[in-house]
Amino acid sequence: MEFTTNGSVDHTQSLEPRQLPPGAPGKPYVISSQDGEIIYIPLSKSATRLLVTGKESENAFAMVASGGSQSDPIGFHYHREAHDVFLCLAGEVNVWAGDQCRIMTSGDFASVPPGTIHQYQVLGPHSEFAGLIVPGGWEEFFRFIGEPYSGPMWPMQDERNFFEVLLPRLKQAAEQFDMVPCPQHKQFEPQAWQSGDNRLPGIPEPYFLKNATGPAYEVGGTVSRPLVTTAESYGKFAIGSIEASCQHQEASIFAGKEKSIRFDAVHHAFMVTQGAVEFHLESHTSSNLSAGDVIYVPKGTNFRFSTMSRFSKMYAFANGGGVVELLSRLGQKHSLPILSDNVSKVDHEVLVKLQQDHGCTLV
Repeated sequence: MEFTTNGSVDHTQSLEPRQLPPGAPGKPYVISSQDGEIIYIPLSKSATRLLVTGKESENAFAMVASGGSQSDPIGFHYHREAHDVFLCLAGEVNVWAGDQCRIMTSGDFASVPPGTIHQYQVLGPHSEFAGLIVPGGWEEFFRFIGEPYSGPMWPMQDERNFFEVLLPRLKQAAEQFDMVPCPQHKQFEPQAWQSGDNRLPGIPEPYFLKNATGPAYEVGGTVSRPLVTTAESYGKFAIGSIEASCQHQEASIFAGKEKSIRFDAVHHAFMVTQGAVEFHLESHTSSNLSAGDVIYVPKGTNFRFSTMSRFSKMYAFANGGGVVELLSRLGQKHSLPILSDNVSKVDHEVLVKLQQDHGCTLV
């Protein structure tokens, strides 16, 4: 028990960074950069980090991040129900989806709805990408075929026999999980980025989105760039980047220390990729996140965030429209590739009117 400066009892709890997801729903938490439940898939020269699993999100989604070095494509397959997304964070990754393939670099995005034949390939000495798996629970696939790993990155040498170590696991996994291998699907080379790779299709179909070329909206100095919305995900999730500056904090939707927001039916996860962001969650002390850190905010939790640096960028993941679609609806179209110098304060009367449509409450 702690006490405030005036002698009253302080009931706030510290939200210390942890290495693993807690394994239970309803608990906010922070995972520090490069932590998470780390799984090495034999012979892959890569490691997958489970950051949010179905146990935390009540099977709404799972959030994973992967890092690796140059390797072969993982093999074509599709899912009957699971929706995959690929968000490149560093280096280069090839992603095939349907009859298209792109070489993705930092900030590039790919959406792969159920039924789409796809695969990926890590390129270069060190590449990283993050993804959302909907519904949650499919991340058990990684645990099934992989092995716990505690090293700093991932193994570069693995002399074991593929046919003895990995192939039997993959065959069993195909029977137990939502994964249909397509070994006869013909390989093809990546294509150049197209002029249409700068828009959201508005329907659930496979697509690629080039970094910072898609729709963008500015509200109170904060720029939201949706990568996928409920329109592209059968109403199930949304992902977008949120860019801001401490210089614009007094104009943001959270201007004023007491303003917070709550989504009663939507879980959120936020991954900071640049700068520093401070999160305030009800009943918890503030948490300062820097590049690579992840915070999970379960539904029904009051929260707010503010940028502590000259520039910050983070990605928001939600099992619904969440804060991504709220910022897009509230904001004005933004045509610059960077933040504006001069901004206007948020019209909180408009924000209040949007609460019911977006399932949120200002507190």
